[in-house]
Amino acid sequence: MEGDEMDVDWVPTQERGDPFPLSKPLTDYQIKNVAGGYVFEVTDIDRLHRFLCLGTELGYYKANSQHRKFSRSEVQAIDRLIQAERGHEVVRCIKDVSVRGRACKQNPTLYALAVCARSNDPRTKHAAYSVLNEVCRIPTHLFQFIKYCEEMSGHETGWGRAHRIAISKWYKQFVEVGLHARKTPLKLAYLVTKYRRRFKWSHKDVIRLSHTRSKHKAIKIILQDVLGKQMEVTDSRESSDVKEFLLAVKEAKRCSIDNKKDEDKLCQYIALHELSWEHVPNKFLKHSVKVWDVLSRLMPMTAMIRNLGKMTSMGMHDDKPGATHWVDHVVSRLDDDDELKRNRIHPLTLLIAMKHYEKGAQRNNKISWDPNPRIIEALSKAFIRSTRIQQPDKMKYLMAVSVGENMQKPICGSTITAGEAAAAMVYSTIQTQDVEVILFTNRIEEAFTATITKADNLKSIEQKIYEIPKETKSKYIKQDLSVPFIWAASRKKKFDAIMVFTDSITSCGFIHPAEALKMYTEYVTIPDYRFVVVAMTSDKYSVAAPDSVHNLDVVGFDTSTPDIIMNFVLNLKQRPMEEDIRWHDDDDIL
Repeated sequence: MEGDEMDVDWVPTQERGDPFPLSKPLTDYQIKNVAGGYVFEVTDIDRLHRFLCLGTELGYYKANSQHRKFSRSEVQAIDRLIQAERGHEVVRCIKDVSVRGRACKQNPTLYALAVCARSNDPRTKHAAYSVLNEVCRIPTHLFQFIKYCEEMSGHETGWGRAHRIAISKWYKQFVEVGLHARKTPLKLAYLVTKYRRRFKWSHKDVIRLSHTRSKHKAIKIILQDVLGKQMEVTDSRESSDVKEFLLAVKEAKRCSIDNKKDEDKLCQYIALHELSWEHVPNKFLKHSVKVWDVLSRLMPMTAMIRNLGKMTSMGMHDDKPGATHWVDHVVSRLDDDDELKRNRIHPLTLLIAMKHYEKGAQRNNKISWDPNPRIIEALSKAFIRSTRIQQPDKMKYLMAVSVGENMQKPICGSTITAGEAAAAMVYSTIQTQDVEVILFTNRIEEAFTATITKADNLKSIEQKIYEIPKETKSKYIKQDLSVPFIWAASRKKKFDAIMVFTDSITSCGFIHPAEALKMYTEYVTIPDYRFVVVAMTSDKYSVAAPDSVHNLDVVGFDTSTPDIIMNFVLNLKQRPMEEDIRWHDDDDIL
């Protein structure tokens, strides 16, 4: 072990090579986990958070599981909370996770909301329907919520009064006017034509079953068009704009790729009415570079990043004469820090996009491409710049990264591994903070100070994390989370924040991590501190004391995780998410 150790009287001494005995429970509230350690069992609210963020109460997120079927047995914590008259807390938590974008996928959030909406408790049911418009921001969410409600109803038929009213209000909420209005009738027209059918539900079915009616002229025209009725003639400017948009969508769908004039006409419709790719016939999306050229200029930043592979596969980003302007367009947008900030593009999103684009193929290998070096470089530079926005807070950080083999497995169904995510966190933090990094496994003798500095780039940090020190012969199977505290105490080093990144929450040492943390803070006299455990894959229980204001367990890792961690460390309240509808959310990638 590097450096001179100081004697720590609370750390039991053991000879090198001796196996560690099992930990003992600190309190009656601890139970034994699969690694042989004792941990705090999480509360029902903790279980709710885990289900909303990961899709299971067990704290395990399975990649590419967004379409899997949930069951009531997976949300027993919700039922217990409702029975304890805490249903309003459940709904508040569902809303918070949804609008702040704290979950990898929206599916668990919608399922939990459906559970509350189908509850026998009137207060919980009312609370669930009252937040429907905020949680279901696009028709995909609405249809999925309806699907879950129908599954829970079983063989019962018909929609209840509360259900019909809530669904009707979703359509009738788009009545805002003004230059900066977000929920306008034109936005509703855009939504119902972009997301026509999902989960075997269509707007026609939903509007009929909910008995949706509106006296608002523009909304009425949209409802008539969905139901296949003749649209009313009106001299209202707002209604005329809606009618013109709906007619343009119909004309766009009639365009044929065999007719060159239709291709030009379709491009005009896209440019004039800002149509999305879902308004475009599939053959144009497969073969028309001209159509993609227009679409790419109108796409939101997130949609453009997601479709870089598709556009490159069509030859738009080749190093051929006449193709450089498309590459220039992508690079110029990625170089625009204001646009990145305005679209809330997280650094991890850029990193995942870069890793995916570098691979040159979709995960299903249906589409492949030759990555353009300029685009890779632009994504890399955008990631680097986005990590340097935060100002130094004059706190000292210890970032401890486990080197278990599971750290090389992908997380959240993406192309980024757990180790790469940990490296991204280290890289983004070390740029603006006073950080010391150690690599650890299950023995204090095998905790190594990593020679990571601000001069390191992301690739070199990844290499150092994955590199197993030659001096040790450990197989790096288990991680003892008490090691970082023993390491810091043995050197009498004070840290304001300790972050531990591991593949799973385990405890196999002779002292419990929570007890080691408590002893460490008392030993070096740190009255106020922050301890964060980030488990890329998790088992059922948390390690840190769940009732402590100093401790945070993070189960899984997504693009919101870094912000959640830093806000917790800085003791800042999360910024409320602006009420916004991301028109190209979830369904922008082909």
